[in-house]
Amino acid sequence: MNELTKRFLSAIILASLVIAGIIYLPVYVVKVFIAIITVLCVYEIFNLLDKRLVGIYKKEVLAVGFLSSLSLMFLSFYLALLIIVVYSFYEAVKKYDLNYLTYIIFGFFYGVFFPSSLGLMVDIDKNLLFVLFAVVWTGDTAAYFVGKLFGRVKLAPVLSPKKTVEGAVGSFIGSVLAGYFAVKYFGFESYWMVAVIVSAVLLQVGDLFESFIKRQVGAKDSSNLIPGHGGLLDRIDSLIFASVVFLAVYSIVNQLKTFTML
Repeated sequence: MNELTKRFLSAIILASLVIAGIIYLPVYVVKVFIAIITVLCVYEIFNLLDKRLVGIYKKEVLAVGFLSSLSLMFLSFYLALLIIVVYSFYEAVKKYDLNYLTYIIFGFFYGVFFPSSLGLMVDIDKNLLFVLFAVVWTGDTAAYFVGKLFGRVKLAPVLSPKKTVEGAVGSFIGSVLAGYFAVKYFGFESYWMVAVIVSAVLLQVGDLFESFIKRQVGAKDSSNLIPGHGGLLDRIDSLIFASVVFLAVYSIVNQLKTFTML
């Protein structure tokens, strides 16, 4: 089985499971499942960071990641932040090294807050996740095939040698078109196109962001969890960046609506 076939089959199976779960499972079950995904992300990011700062990964980080993700999605952002900071300080004091404090906080920041943003989107509207998937999955697919067929100019050769400017342009166009049709299909307000357009850019930044971390620690993939795709973070790095954009746009629009009603 060649690499492209592995990637395709893995993507189809994962996408089918995710879509079925969102449609048929209650909201609280979806959010608990996202917390479990967060644990896997925490595992991967801390294992990557451990290559640079030995001893940073411990099994305890998985429990802290799970609890802080549940706190963020069900209770309070500030409770999640408190859990993370207290644990990070506790571990850093034992080493008496500021590097441990910054690395641990960053590991939770990336491994918890970004994936958990998907659960916060569920609270707004389950169907919003389908708009997000349309934007990201179409963008990733377009980037791959346009880059393969027409790619000449390297986008960021130090971080990701295979990515091209042509592929990035194809990704942007594909994401915006797919997002537009998804927004129309589900009947969302037109302001969501702002989220679609901004995320069409930043989802590519999300991919490069994770590539930067992997290059810094000398790793090709975040793990070998998914055949043909590497780790979970390798698969959802763009998705979680785009989901944060959607949440930011939603929050800003709500604040503006409140301000105009005063």
